[in-house]
Amino acid sequence: MKRMCLARLALVAGLAGLGGCASLGPTHYYQLDGGNAKAPASADRGLAVWLESLQLADYLQRDVLLERQPDGSLATTGDHWAGPLNANIRQLLQRQLASRLNSGRVVVGEQPEGFAPQYRLELNVTRLDAGDRTPATLDASWQLRDAQGKLLDNQVIHLQARHAGDRAAQVRAQSELLQQLAGRLATDLTKVAQRNRRSSDVARKEPKQPVEEAQARPTLPAVVPIRTGAEVYRF
Repeated sequence: MKRMCLARLALVAGLAGLGGCASLGPTHYYQLDGGNAKAPASADRGLAVWLESLQLADYLQRDVLLERQPDGSLATTGDHWAGPLNANIRQLLQRQLASRLNSGRVVVGEQPEGFAPQYRLELNVTRLDAGDRTPATLDASWQLRDAQGKLLDNQVIHLQARHAGDRAAQVRAQSELLQQLAGRLATDLTKVAQRNRRSSDVARKEPKQPVEEAQARPTLPAVVPIRTGAEVYRF
């Protein structure tokens, strides 16, 4: 009788343990979607762009996936990012920028030897998250500089996207926001490059006639005073 009771207790404990494991559920791993980015037409043509700095908010520098709550707080989930989020975002932005600029000369991270960028980008992502009852949100800012480090433009953006609510839909919405960010970066780069090109064309086409005319214009001889009893000037 005693053995039967112990066996029943062991069975109950085992079932309880299984129930606890089932309530936790399996761990899922997620990766950002880079979208349908086309490869550039040439690997050695297009704008030479260097995304030299990508800073993420502290709460994004971890492998666990956090979920935004309606009250604004962040809650830990049982799911994780499939690899470092920083590396995932870098890869997404590089593919998107190369596709949108049609340039094979987009570098993200460490500058390769011999690579001479025309434009340098510094990007700061201060928020990237979503929740089952809150939209996906991206807050970011960037600075665009020329090859010598001169500031050409800076932008601050706030983007949001609605989603179905489940975890996969949240990650998909965040991916779409990062693709939109790449679009904004590409647009800014294109505008600055076009403006610089126009300025160079105007400077090259400026007429040199006024300078030549000034050089060809006859000049009067200097006035030389001759000292006599009176002041006489000879021309």
